[in-house]
Amino acid sequence: MTTTADAIAGVLVAHGTTHVFGLMGDGNMRLIEPIAARGIQVVEVRHESNAVAMAEGYSWSSGRTGVATVTHGPGLTHTATSLIVAARNRSPVVLLAGETPSGYTGAQEFDQQAFVTACEAEYRLVGPDDDGGFVVATALRDAARWRKPIVVGIPADLLHAQPGASEGLRSNLEERLATDADSEAAAAGLLEVLASSVRPVLLAGRGVVESGTRDLVVRVAEQFGAVLATTLPAKGLFDGHPQNLGIAGGLADPEAERVFVSADVVVGIGSTIGASTTRSGRLFPEAETYRLDRRADAPVRPTDAHLVLGEARRVLTELAEQADAIGDRRRPWFRPISPWPSNWASDFEQYAPNIPEGTVDPRKAVIELDAILPDDALIVIANGHSSGFASALLRGSGPRTTLLAQGFGSIGQGMTTAIGVASGAPDRRVVVFEGDAGFMMHAQELDTAVRAGVRLTAVVFNDEALGTEYHRLAADDGQAELAVIRAPGIAEFAIAAGAYAARAASLADVAPALKAALAEKFAVVELTTARSVESRHLRWRRLPAPEPVHTQLSKGGRS
Repeated sequence: MTTTADAIAGVLVAHGTTHVFGLMGDGNMRLIEPIAARGIQVVEVRHESNAVAMAEGYSWSSGRTGVATVTHGPGLTHTATSLIVAARNRSPVVLLAGETPSGYTGAQEFDQQAFVTACEAEYRLVGPDDDGGFVVATALRDAARWRKPIVVGIPADLLHAQPGASEGLRSNLEERLATDADSEAAAAGLLEVLASSVRPVLLAGRGVVESGTRDLVVRVAEQFGAVLATTLPAKGLFDGHPQNLGIAGGLADPEAERVFVSADVVVGIGSTIGASTTRSGRLFPEAETYRLDRRADAPVRPTDAHLVLGEARRVLTELAEQADAIGDRRRPWFRPISPWPSNWASDFEQYAPNIPEGTVDPRKAVIELDAILPDDALIVIANGHSSGFASALLRGSGPRTTLLAQGFGSIGQGMTTAIGVASGAPDRRVVVFEGDAGFMMHAQELDTAVRAGVRLTAVVFNDEALGTEYHRLAADDGQAELAVIRAPGIAEFAIAAGAYAARAASLADVAPALKAALAEKFAVVELTTARSVESRHLRWRRLPAPEPVHTQLSKGGRS
């Protein structure tokens, strides 16, 4: 007899799922059996939240919807943070969650739909008359289409029953998507905006990377002499182009900041242009901002940018053709910035804190590491104080890809997301950068990485503190020492879990430590970083306002 569990496992195989991340409980154990029997690698984690994080990472690198499974009740509630992270990141993830059996009235009775809705995901329940395989198949399709996590609740007693014939409840999700008419109007409107601007900026987000419209953005920028810039998720997209200024936001380099504050128009493409990108408006104080998006729904994070509804490729193609018809191109209204890492020279000169013996300046360590990283590395950067060094100073050009485990502003997502990324891209070297506090939140998953056999290198910045809180308290004359939490030997911890590990306590140790780690399948590099060094994105609020570029450079004349 084919059971509901069998049908669901068959759907996953047909979908091309190679890995399912989960933690077994009595609500999903009968589902895991047929999944494993069909050759899908079941990666058993040590905490349910990490299963969802790994599924999200898998979706990023594999191009397929990530799949996780947990049991009912506390098994589901443990996933809260990672579900919200996936929702905020618009990541396609399907979580197969057990539901308590029909008529159950025990300790784990719980309104799972209300919980999932509060986590900004969608919930679909398999009923006794439903075809569970069909419900899961449509969830996989819709998660990819709408780019959001969907939780499918499956009562434990139905897993070993025959599937029903009903298709189940359909999604009530409706979104207003751009039509052809919207895109035509968007192209015409943006042409008028850019033609009347003097100091324009084109700001590309993750949507440009995913839609493959990078060259179209460049074409428009060259016509109007506009700045090319990116949000952090699109880091490195325009590297090598003379009009590229790199990342906009708190992670912008000092030379680029002077140009950004002079802009009069900013057009975001594939980006919500949120507060972190505009530094709450301070980075573009005189600019009118617009965001091109194919979805009419409001972004999760509020933005002051005017919505321009349109599909990126169609809008940019039409805009480029109309711009070409205008004729001669404008000269860029700004001077190119210095090449990496010279563009950071002024920050190193103006901010040179004492580096205690036995520690390294994390800024200099990142530059050392960058030269050794493989050109095609998949780089995952976790949230936290250390992200200010890795995100700003690592290069992202060429085949190198930068992924951010930073959604919802949560620390503790780096290693777990990276395990999923490595599972989805087994032929590429994945390198994750994380701080000691975030690393210790999920250090138990070192064991999972070893068992899963992933190719992964973890670089841990160990300043023995909650870095962001330490520096904010210190800046406000608070009790910064309360944020000091000394971690045990991270390298020794990793070795005990079965990984290779090395520690770098001086700048001279950094390159050899990473080279040795990259030669291993799974390795951890512990950098003992100086707590005295505050990242620029935290210092930014206390720095003098950037001096705008000279007005004589801002006339944007024709070539």
